Amino acid sequence: MWQKLIAGACVMTGALGFGWSLCGEMNSDIRHLKQQKQILLQISGEIAYLHRPMEEIFDMMAGRAEPPYDLFLCDVARGMEERNGNSLIRIWNAAVQDRKNGADFSQTAITHLEKMGNCFEYEGGQLQVEALRLFEMELDSEIDRLTVKRNENSRLIKALSTLTGILCIILFL
Repeated sequence: MWQKLIAGACVMTGALGFGWSLCGEMNSDIRHLKQQKQILLQISGEIAYLHRPMEEIFDMMAGRAEPPYDLFLCDVARGMEERNGNSLIRIWNAAVQDRKNGADFSQTAITHLEKMGNCFEYEGGQLQVEALRLFEMELDSEIDRLTVKRNENSRLIKALSTLTGILCIILFL
């Protein structure tokens, strides 16, 4: 009898853990996009008001950013130092490609990092700042969309995972 009780507890724990994990993935996407927005705002401020070179901006941002973006920006800054005839966009895209198969970034975060890199293809600080502001509005709308989706789906996912666990206990015991 006690084996069935332990098995039932394990099934419920697994079902609830699965539901919480799905909700955690949605929260992770929102957190990544908010971090990207913060980086974006700081970069556009450095370009617009302090007129610093991009290499110096990325080096400073690597020290300010939270993981995993600190390492990403450090790689971009290092690539800017070495340069080797590569443009900023190539260096940025190479850093993004290095992160595509890693576990630190979700697919949503990678997609938006690639789009952020396209903002740097414009010549002149003012055009870059305007492109970054447009991308900021896109990030805001994506954050809002994901937040609404999370609020709608999180209760449903948690309830369904609980009910699935109960159903499995009933069927197998």
